[in-house]
Amino acid sequence: MPAVLDDPNAPTVYRTSGEAPYPTPYAPPPADVVPRPVTLRDRLTVATLIPFTSPESVPKKLTAYLCALMNREIEQGDTYPMIEEFSVDRFAPYWFGNFGVVMFLGEIEDGQQIWRMEQEGADWSKICLGSFYIKPNYPGRSSHVCNGGFLVSDKARGRGVGRLMGECYLEYAPRLVRSLCSKPSICR
Repeated sequence: MPAVLDDPNAPTVYRTSGEAPYPTPYAPPPADVVPRPVTLRDRLTVATLIPFTSPESVPKKLTAYLCALMNREIEQGDTYPMIEEFSVDRFAPYWFGNFGVVMFLGEIEDGQQIWRMEQEGADWSKICLGSFYIKPNYPGRSSHVCNGGFLVSDKARGRGVGRLMGECYLEYAPRLVRSLCSKPSICR
């Protein structure tokens, strides 16, 4: 089985070994994984990290914007190993197939507010600061070991967005593992 980053066309991996319960695809996140407000490096600008648990939970134009960010990273050739750029249809399950988070400028209550913003014609290039995913490295017994992929928009670079997303990753990842792992002693 290839590593997660080796094959973006591979199906989403979920734990299927060990004792039940097993993860349910596209289930809501654990109760303690909620939108996380943060303040950027300037100590004035407020942003919010919003979790998403499926490709369908993310508005289409937002997904297209994030796909364009990813494709620029692929084209630059410095961070991700992919050779070919993503179509939006391939990007959505790759990035949001397990669990993804998007950082937005301002105070955002939840994912429903993001949908309302999209319906009102939001310009995601001005509102979306970045995104990351959390997914297992491999299936089976090592599925509690995860990794993350990160994107920071060009306009958000140097503002502490990457660091804040990294802190959120370190907060959310153990919570997701605990909610999905049947043997807490091996999932710490």
